[in-house]
Amino acid sequence: MFLLLFVAAAVLVSLCLRSSQRLSLPGGARAEGFVFVLGVLLVGMAGIAYLAFVGDAGNDSFSTPEAVMARSLVPEALLTGAKLCLLAFAVYVFSALRGAAGLPAWIADVLVIFAATLAVRADSGLMLSIATSSVADAPVVNLGAFTTPLTVGWIWLVSRLCAGLSRVPAVTSGYLGLFAGLIFLLVGDASGVITPALTATLAGAGLAAFVLGLRTPHLNLGWSATLAMGFVLGLCSAHGLLQSTLPAIIALAILALGLPLLNVTLVQVRAKLRGQDVQWSQSRQHLHEALGSRGVPPRKIALLYFTLGFWGCSLAYGVTRWFESGTPNLFVALIYSVLLLSSVVGGSIVFFSIARILMRRVPGEEVPESIEAFGVKISPVSMCEALDKIEEFIASGTPHHVLTSDANAILTSRGDAEYADIMRHAALTTPDGFGVIWGARLLNLPIYERVTGVDMVTGICERAAQKSYRLYILGSEEGVAALAARNLMERYPGLQVVGTHHGFWRRDGKEAGLSSAEADAKMAEEIAAQRVDVLFVAMGIPMQEKFIAAQLQRMKTPVALGVGGSFDVYAGKFNRAPQTVQRLGLEWLYRVWIDPSRWKRMGYVPKFMIVALRTWLFGSKNGGATPDAF
Repeated sequence: MFLLLFVAAAVLVSLCLRSSQRLSLPGGARAEGFVFVLGVLLVGMAGIAYLAFVGDAGNDSFSTPEAVMARSLVPEALLTGAKLCLLAFAVYVFSALRGAAGLPAWIADVLVIFAATLAVRADSGLMLSIATSSVADAPVVNLGAFTTPLTVGWIWLVSRLCAGLSRVPAVTSGYLGLFAGLIFLLVGDASGVITPALTATLAGAGLAAFVLGLRTPHLNLGWSATLAMGFVLGLCSAHGLLQSTLPAIIALAILALGLPLLNVTLVQVRAKLRGQDVQWSQSRQHLHEALGSRGVPPRKIALLYFTLGFWGCSLAYGVTRWFESGTPNLFVALIYSVLLLSSVVGGSIVFFSIARILMRRVPGEEVPESIEAFGVKISPVSMCEALDKIEEFIASGTPHHVLTSDANAILTSRGDAEYADIMRHAALTTPDGFGVIWGARLLNLPIYERVTGVDMVTGICERAAQKSYRLYILGSEEGVAALAARNLMERYPGLQVVGTHHGFWRRDGKEAGLSSAEADAKMAEEIAAQRVDVLFVAMGIPMQEKFIAAQLQRMKTPVALGVGGSFDVYAGKFNRAPQTVQRLGLEWLYRVWIDPSRWKRMGYVPKFMIVALRTWLFGSKNGGATPDAF
């Protein structure tokens, strides 16, 4: 039956919201909010009536003698449910009238308190109580003379917290649905007929409206409708024991404050660790506003917030069930506490990072030529900007070293002084790898886009075919460079690859009696003789960068670029990850999947994450930007 209520509410509210665009209400009231409230209350009342008369055939608790006796009091159950639904509708109507008249918000508070008082008088079950233990059917402690005022205050608190959700209209209904579902799972049918019927209905309506809102960006329930639905949730949560519903209210508080509070908290912690003060403008900033101003689409903001809500509700549900099951011993309780703390901290960092990564460069934003981050110099360029700079280097005719910097390269530079110096003096260092983007965005540095070696090869070849640039491919296993060159020339007609050579010229030189330095010099002279515009070196870090730095002037190549294993892709030895995997920043995981031996080299991933988090919390001794919250 509860599933039927969930589906019925979802379908009815979806249909009503679709048709609400043609509905006009007086006083500027939002039609979406009106049809949402009306749909929830009508389906909820229908569910209450059905459960009171028939019960839930699939639920054994409705077949107990107590349940049968309760259903014999049909008029009282229906009357109570009708009164509560009418009070909720009255809260909506009078709150909407208050808003239309421009009256202060405290009038709505008085209205909710008055309605809550009437609800307590209408339903004797609306009384908060505290369970004496987590055992089922445990005795409860009555709060005495404080019961009524505490219950009224509880309903008001839930109502106001829900009303606060309306500042992010795209996720308001989703939050209402999540919280209603949480109360249903925590309290269920143990609180009678009204609570499960209304929470199942609101869960279906809220989640359906959220999904519809993703396709209809202007969908907005409004403050009054959210307040009225908060009133319903306050009534439902008051039917349950305080022990069961308090974590749910805490979860709602997390949802209401949302990531803006999370952002402020993390910024304050970081500032204290750095010995800095937090500006007032930082502490008053809402995340959804910052995301919108940084070019994040409303749909992505809504999905981010909804995921946060689901995470918070899941934690609340887990904590409640943990308390109800009891803790066998102190050690188990300690383990659970550590897991909970880890979930909170880890989830906070994940959502904070995702919020930063979603941000984009805004028009007119001033971006420096290079940024000091994690001890290296990184150029905050897009792919198009990087290719434009490479063409400028070619036009100048003077040698330039271009390299890509991923997490592995940054960590390597921290233990290799020569390589670190090469990275600092490169003409262009592009951010290659999702790890670098994540770390840079965590520090709020203006680095927004991956510019990978394999993608730069594609871009350079496209422009080289049009402008007759001369290319040379050096490195990889024997035959790979030549095969990659043939494939590229077939893909880009007019492309000039004037030479290729495998990456084992030192071995060949040793067989000819040459030292490594002499073999390098000979290889550089061969490249110089070809009058190359762009040299691709595929030998892996840091070898390729050290070779380029040592031989750059001898090769006289305007652009020398280290591209690692890129030509294994162009030779057909490996396939790149699907575009979706690339956008998610999981290309490294895809490479491990197709080549499990790479697991041994993946240790740099957690190491770089630790470096990035430590830099974010404590700052960097090497300097660099220390920007505001968002």
